[in-house]
Amino acid sequence: MPHPLPLSMAPLSPATMSDEAAAALLARLIEIPSVNPAFRTEADPQHLFGEKAKADFVAGWLREAGIETELQEILPGRPNVLARVPGRSGRHRLLLECHLDTVQVTGMDAPFTPRLADGRLYGRGAVDDGGCVAAMMLALRALAADPADCEVVLLAAIDEEYQYRGIAAYLAAGHRADGGIAGEPTGLRVVTTCKGCVRWQVEIIGRAAHSSEPWRGADAIAAGVDLHTHLRRALGPVLAARSNHLVGSPTLLCSMIEGGQGPNTVAERCLLTFDRRTLPGERGTDCWQEAKNATDAFAATLPEDFSVIVHPPFIDSLSMEIEDANHPIITAARAVCRDEGIDDTPIGVAYGSDATKMTDQGVPTIVFGPGDIAQAHAVEEFVEVSQVARAARMIEQIARQFQCP
Repeated sequence: MPHPLPLSMAPLSPATMSDEAAAALLARLIEIPSVNPAFRTEADPQHLFGEKAKADFVAGWLREAGIETELQEILPGRPNVLARVPGRSGRHRLLLECHLDTVQVTGMDAPFTPRLADGRLYGRGAVDDGGCVAAMMLALRALAADPADCEVVLLAAIDEEYQYRGIAAYLAAGHRADGGIAGEPTGLRVVTTCKGCVRWQVEIIGRAAHSSEPWRGADAIAAGVDLHTHLRRALGPVLAARSNHLVGSPTLLCSMIEGGQGPNTVAERCLLTFDRRTLPGERGTDCWQEAKNATDAFAATLPEDFSVIVHPPFIDSLSMEIEDANHPIITAARAVCRDEGIDDTPIGVAYGSDATKMTDQGVPTIVFGPGDIAQAHAVEEFVEVSQVARAARMIEQIARQFQCP
């Protein structure tokens, strides 16, 4: 079993990127709860939610390293951290982006007590996104001691796990860069293509009745199940026929079904939540409209006792593909991978990240970081400490090799 990590095992001040320094910094980050408030239930204690405490720690650590740092208030008590290291030439800028928030901790035992075992550091946020936050902090400290040619900006953003308001506010303020690295667990591979995600809900209203006389009611749950089947049959072949060479086909999933008032009542209401993963070139609103058209066709077949409401998307996260395979951020990252003996072939991923928003706004951004996405959001979340330290060294070297015409 993993054991608690002695936080005194390595100081945070020396400008090193050793496994010990990475473990100590990441342990500090894990200790500070920063669950996204969108995931809070009535039973959850308030102090676990929001990014303020973690933002304060990150900003303080960077300032102690002599790095120009500020907090950008996005929502009450939820700031981005912005830090800047000037470059030798000042001609171009690299944006390092990671996120401060984590998902919920349901089912976890002591999620904010960092535990080290067999080279792995366990705890909520260890891999998503603490490993990337720690790696970028260490890389920025090394660059502050010996600047690269380019200016390097670190953005530790809020709200990546829900509505991406941290990166959206940063970009809305007019901040731009010539290239970017979005920190997510990629196993130190270079990701240039991501699926997007659009989510919406469909509400079905029927009529309640006593369960002993179901014919007097209009069963909203039964209609919801039929709708789910209809959409799979109507859209499944259509989506399977579309494909991207790095991320495959788009997908449609009903991720939640809620309904019913009691065990002895015909359900009057059923709420279905849908998750549609989009390909580069697809827009979330178009994908939602496609599903809405299919839903409306199904609704037209129901008796008049039912009504079907297709709500607009509550999440619309862009897909991404860097079209220029020779963009400086890609060539720099690939060169560093080759130097490290890591396969430098660009890959695609099915999950989204803040990289998609950055690329859409003119900052071509790769996704890169330590760890495996399979551990993200898991009850036993962990990251290999050696990968965090290695990622820090690689990010530093990518910054040094990042050259724009």
